Amino acid sequence: MDTVTATFSIPDWIEQGLKNGNYVRFGGVIRDAQKKHLVAMLREAAPNLTQAASILSQVGSVASILNLGVSVIGFAIVIKRVGEIEQRLKQVQQDVKQLHHKFDLSVYANFRAALDLARNALTMGKTENRINMAYLAINRFLEAQHTYIGYVDTALEEDIQVADEYLYSLFLTYVARSRCYLELAEIKTAIDCIQEGAEVVRIRVEKYVHKIFPYLNKEERDKYYKNHPLLISPTYITVNGVITGVLGVWTTVEPMISVLSATEIAQAITPLGLLGMFSPKKQEKPQFPEALSKIEAMLETQERFEAYQAEIQAISQIGISFHDWLKLAPSETKPDGAELMYIIPSKPLDLAIS
Repeated sequence: MDTVTATFSIPDWIEQGLKNGNYVRFGGVIRDAQKKHLVAMLREAAPNLTQAASILSQVGSVASILNLGVSVIGFAIVIKRVGEIEQRLKQVQQDVKQLHHKFDLSVYANFRAALDLARNALTMGKTENRINMAYLAINRFLEAQHTYIGYVDTALEEDIQVADEYLYSLFLTYVARSRCYLELAEIKTAIDCIQEGAEVVRIRVEKYVHKIFPYLNKEERDKYYKNHPLLISPTYITVNGVITGVLGVWTTVEPMISVLSATEIAQAITPLGLLGMFSPKKQEKPQFPEALSKIEAMLETQERFEAYQAEIQAISQIGISFHDWLKLAPSETKPDGAELMYIIPSKPLDLAIS
């Protein structure tokens, strides 16, 4: 039977593996770069440490609205994040005089009410009442998901400056719903919920990045490709000076100049679409403040969300209850300044992340 060990100190073999590329961090998990087997799970020492210095430096993370582990982001944390999003959206609507579409922010009041309902369900003494109230909250989360999907799709077409906030809200509805299932010990349903959310959100995150990417300058684009290297060989095939295929993966690229920079090659073959090839003309390009940081934060959030699947699968494979999983803690005294906890299985876990 698989077991896990919790520690505040990153083991030398994991630290070395991250440095030499044998291991990579994906959201809140560390896994083998080749086999994709999970070798460690990350958890903040406290729920409010999503942007802690050691998280940003030790494991190469960027700031995100989500915690590293689904076990850390409880209903109180989600309520706090939802309130922060709502306040930012109110400020945007005040600052931007002409939004193409006015969004009804009352949906956030309904979402908060559902979160309160879910949180209160956990305090119910009778099991039947607890279950009934939890499912009432789940139904409200489902309603919020449909609303936010519509808001995201509209924002991606009309008001890109608010699309990230609605995407984050959509992430949180799935997190809250899966957390309810976990509290009810419905592990498989919780996994299905995260997988469903990953599919729904992934295509919208790609579209979000595609929309913002043309506003990056050359230096920012180079940084993007450095931080998100393409999993392909740099060798490319040309016909009459035009890229037609890369490592056997064929692409359709319009005729381009004969000499291409590394960035231009990467743009032509990026899986997020032909990013940058359709950049607006310089004189027409509007400003998009902090475009690169917004892209980085969105991609980090997506990875953390998708990695929740692995954490929940680990709970199931190890055979531990969710509530016992929450109680996992290192046996050693917490060192001053320790902000991360590493949960290490007795052997690498072969877990799928969709």
